Amino acid sequence: RELEANLDRIARETADLRELPPLAEITDVLVSQDELLAMIPELVAEEITPEDAAAQSRALAALGLIPPGTDLLALTERLLGEQAAGFYDPLTDEMLVVFDGNPGLTEYFYAHEVIHALQDAHLDPDDLMEDLTALNSDQTLATLALYEGDAVTGSAIYLERHPTLALALLREVDRDFPVMDEAPASVGMVLLFPYTAGATFVDRLLAEGGWDAVNAAYTDMPASTEQILHPLKYLERDEPSLIALPDPTTALGAGWRVVDENTLGELQTAVLLADFDPGEGFNSITGDIALPESARNAAAGWDGDRFALWENGDGERETLVWRSVWDTPQDARAFSRALAQFGNGRWNSVFNGESPDDVALVTPEIAARILLDGQEVLYVQAPNLALADAALAALQTASPPNPTPGTD
Repeated sequence: RELEANLDRIARETADLRELPPLAEITDVLVSQDELLAMIPELVAEEITPEDAAAQSRALAALGLIPPGTDLLALTERLLGEQAAGFYDPLTDEMLVVFDGNPGLTEYFYAHEVIHALQDAHLDPDDLMEDLTALNSDQTLATLALYEGDAVTGSAIYLERHPTLALALLREVDRDFPVMDEAPASVGMVLLFPYTAGATFVDRLLAEGGWDAVNAAYTDMPASTEQILHPLKYLERDEPSLIALPDPTTALGAGWRVVDENTLGELQTAVLLADFDPGEGFNSITGDIALPESARNAAAGWDGDRFALWENGDGERETLVWRSVWDTPQDARAFSRALAQFGNGRWNSVFNGESPDDVALVTPEIAARILLDGQEVLYVQAPNLALADAALAALQTASPPNPTPGTD
């Protein structure tokens, strides 16, 4: 009963600090750390199927963001298990509270999760929190950055009211996180970005117009990691362009099909170009993302992209196509040069051609081409040059990029 009374107090105080009406009731489910760990596969299954995770793994490996053969689903479960301190489940409206851990840590994280419950009750009329699958991965990351950034900022204000809890968090900093240290950097970045960059984004909204400005963002969600990384682009509604890709059967013939199609976005483009080793790219103490300036600059002019991994009927051959559009021809050129440099190191070969704007790389295992066309950069990767050339020709005839509907 003492624990329940304390949780009620935390919930009321958090709602007051967040300037939202307190919830009449929160369904708290008290679990041990081991019980929470056992529930993680089920919680992950609410977000992604094994089939979709396998397809995403293949596409990210083709891009060079994760090693081939990475089990993305199992890795996600292990990472969450290493980080888990409690969850709010919007599908069941239940708060999973660890009761056998560090009490101070439980209090801090409960305040964080209460904000998620408040979001669900007051700020998410379309229940987007319950189903992000209709969004592309970059847009999902941006949406999560609002949710998590809001909760990080709100729970930080709670922490300021209760400074003794900081000791519990300091003890947490001393913990080892071996799964995170060994995970591909891109996976760790996706896990941390909503919390770290999201908090910076929400702080900017607070500075613009207080919690009213943050609340308003839920009716006009950020559309890209670009807007999170550069809050002014959100405030000025610099929306990403919509990119069309050709049909694989039109491009390469009958029998070819889409394995996975998605949007990479500015964050993951920068992470790709940074070419981190596992565990690199973020401060292990603060969790802040630390992208090298060269990668940040090469990705900073992003205006939209779309990639797809195609396979033939027997699954023995794969072709990757990636189309991106940039704010200016100079931005497109900077990205194309950085992408070629990344490919040189990745394939231990050299992109070259008669013009630096149209280059190819051919090895016994792979053929790739990069074409700079005004503000667009087209990239293809296939088992041989003939397939690469055919895929590139199809990309060149695809519909031009379009501004997001309702934007300038």
